[in-house]
Amino acid sequence: MARLPVAFGLVSAAALLALSAPLAPALAQAAAQQPATTAPGGGQIEEVVVTATRRAEVLSKVPESISAYTTEKMDTLGIKSFADVARFTPGVTFDEDDNSISIRGINSNAGSGTTGIYIDDTPIQIRALGFGSDNTLPAIFDLDRVEVLRGPQGTLFGAGSEGGTVRYITPQPSLTDYSVYAKSEVSSTQGGDPSYEAGVAVGGPIIDDKLGFRISAWDRRDGGWIDEADVNTGQITDKNTNYVDTYVLRGALTWAPTSGLTITPSVYYQNRDRNNADQYWVGLSDPGQGNYVTATPERMGDRDHFVLPALKVDYDLGSVELISNTSYFDRREIVNDYSGTLYNLSYFQQLVDSKQDPNYNPCPGGLCAEYALIHGKQNRPPLLTATGFDLPGYGQDYISNAPITNRQRNFTQEFRVQSTDSDARLTWIAGVFYSLNAQDSIEEINDPQLPALTQYLWGEDMMTAWGENLLPNGDDYINDTTGHDRQIAGFVNATFAITPELKIQGGVRVAQTHFDFRNFADGPQNFGFSSGSGSKNETPVTPMAGITYQVTPDDMLYATYSKGYRIGGANAPLPPSCGNIPNTDSYDSDTVTSYEAGSKDKFFDNRLQVSASVYYLNWNNIQQTNYIPRCGIQYTANLGKATSKGFDFQGDWLITDDLELDGSVGYTDARYTATEASTKKSMKPLVVDGDTLPVSPWTVAIGLQYSHDVMSLPSYIRIDYEFNGRNSSLTPEQDPRTTSYDQGLVADPPTNLFSVRAGTTVKQINLALFMDNVFNSQPVLDLNHQDLHTLLYEASTERPRTFGLTATYRY
Repeated sequence: MARLPVAFGLVSAAALLALSAPLAPALAQAAAQQPATTAPGGGQIEEVVVTATRRAEVLSKVPESISAYTTEKMDTLGIKSFADVARFTPGVTFDEDDNSISIRGINSNAGSGTTGIYIDDTPIQIRALGFGSDNTLPAIFDLDRVEVLRGPQGTLFGAGSEGGTVRYITPQPSLTDYSVYAKSEVSSTQGGDPSYEAGVAVGGPIIDDKLGFRISAWDRRDGGWIDEADVNTGQITDKNTNYVDTYVLRGALTWAPTSGLTITPSVYYQNRDRNNADQYWVGLSDPGQGNYVTATPERMGDRDHFVLPALKVDYDLGSVELISNTSYFDRREIVNDYSGTLYNLSYFQQLVDSKQDPNYNPCPGGLCAEYALIHGKQNRPPLLTATGFDLPGYGQDYISNAPITNRQRNFTQEFRVQSTDSDARLTWIAGVFYSLNAQDSIEEINDPQLPALTQYLWGEDMMTAWGENLLPNGDDYINDTTGHDRQIAGFVNATFAITPELKIQGGVRVAQTHFDFRNFADGPQNFGFSSGSGSKNETPVTPMAGITYQVTPDDMLYATYSKGYRIGGANAPLPPSCGNIPNTDSYDSDTVTSYEAGSKDKFFDNRLQVSASVYYLNWNNIQQTNYIPRCGIQYTANLGKATSKGFDFQGDWLITDDLELDGSVGYTDARYTATEASTKKSMKPLVVDGDTLPVSPWTVAIGLQYSHDVMSLPSYIRIDYEFNGRNSSLTPEQDPRTTSYDQGLVADPPTNLFSVRAGTTVKQINLALFMDNVFNSQPVLDLNHQDLHTLLYEASTERPRTFGLTATYRY
């Protein structure tokens, strides 16, 4: 897709506003009829309505730990992605490399997802069938709000919500009022390329009270700031290579054929194209000078797009409401999740290492590269150095591409019936849920130079060294897996008011789940063809119970017990080179049991709102990845148990009509509570009792906003600070007592980010200047290398100092 000049952002905003001009009279009239929302300077904190319990409720009355961000709030905070949402949400951390979300320490890169991700009522999280099974996340544009539900949500949201749930709620078409929302932005990153975006959403009645529409379009480029260099010469070949292009289209219609009945078909399309990863080579970069360089020969891109058609039917019968949601999520992603070049050279280094056991033969019935090392070169210098490759005399540039293709085709159907009178003594909801998720994962290592490299390293041809020639397309490894997740569940949840102030709540979800897969693998690195299949059936039950006491109209106490789970599965057969490892054919579901107590309070005539909770989680039978170094392959197994305990706090204080302070604090202590033995008794354990899960123990966000009219124009200035603490305890990878110990891996340092934003509103157009990462913080994050012997390290960091201008327009 051809990109437009930087001026595109602001020019497009003007064009979008011009397009809406014919609607201006009707829009102005509609805007005049809209109820005013309470904003800073209006004397009270704005109340947010959420649907976390599948019915619309004011957030301060929902007995759960929830953070909710409206479009207006996200614009004020400068939120552009879920990474920004996570910064402001206590107890939540986000890995931008694989889009994994950790809530209260519950996260795993193996098996099914631990965090439910929903677009309206459609779950879109992915199962980890193989390497590179990364979630996709919707763009932050034309959303009614984003809700983050902390703690297991197994009763109302089912499998995959064992740590919590993230919900992207889209605006529904109005049958009575016109509206327009437009946004444009242009910014510059220190040492990088500009970023820019433009988008518009328009909606309103086509036929008053009968037919309404909403359509939106949005396009954004995030400019890169990491340079790509030639691994042999060191010359820069592509400046600012890690840019990302995203565009989104969405349309919806609402039809009300009779009183109480609405039918809403919608379609959501998103395309995201990342040119290169945000990883840099530590040995080639100088963060102090703002120089970030990668020399990975292949482009570490990610092309990800999805389409989501859905149909919602809502029939209000007076005392009860019937709701049906039908959807089909179709996603395709091609990603270079790891470098085939770096992986191969690190793996081949193990094969030529003279310290290997000369009696070890991973290829029954014949020689292979690892066994042939005793006949070949000994004590060879590292193939991977800190700054590149050491292949003297090889005679050509080495590159091996490792594309991974993921495909999701998820059909979801849910029927709900629920009471409508929120003031009734008994409120309830019941429903049935069905989903059939088909998923494909194809991992390839395309290495047409393997014959030449085999001759170079071992002095042998392919058949002698590997016992197998390259596949016809040049692959030396392919792993193709197709899996199906099917579940059908019934659920019920009810709240009973013993007195107007004291309420009890209970619910349960009973599901039948099925997973099956078929797999084949081939190529020299698999030591020939292998195939297999497997399945897993389970009947999980996830109850919940709670009690709520409304002490005063402004103060609520609550306590809850809840349970979440994720579906079990099965593994593809391991090749002979991995050895005889027992009990690798399947794995069970794991569960999280949560105990939480909290309060939600308002003070000073609703000028101060505070919510706080404490929690204790038990995570049992954890689905985790077990890596086998001798063959470079991993499988999923139930490995151990853990606990997570901590607290979270959020508050919003209107100190004066002009000055507002908001903030959040989260503390998470998540640790393994049992030592998990290795598959071989002679080896160290996989995890040790007391090892910590990879989570930031402290998350802090503080914002201060001053609002005042300047020359009769509503204006404001805002300062934000976000902090993630360093995990000072040992993870299994940092614990010398475990098999996964790697002395080169260290915990991420603490991060401190400041941003500032100042804006003014002129005739419904808000103009805001901003600067993110004001002090240009450059922590070394996600430090990694291919294996514990590899000298070449990669890392990521925060986007350098960025300043820009945002324009938003609302009718």
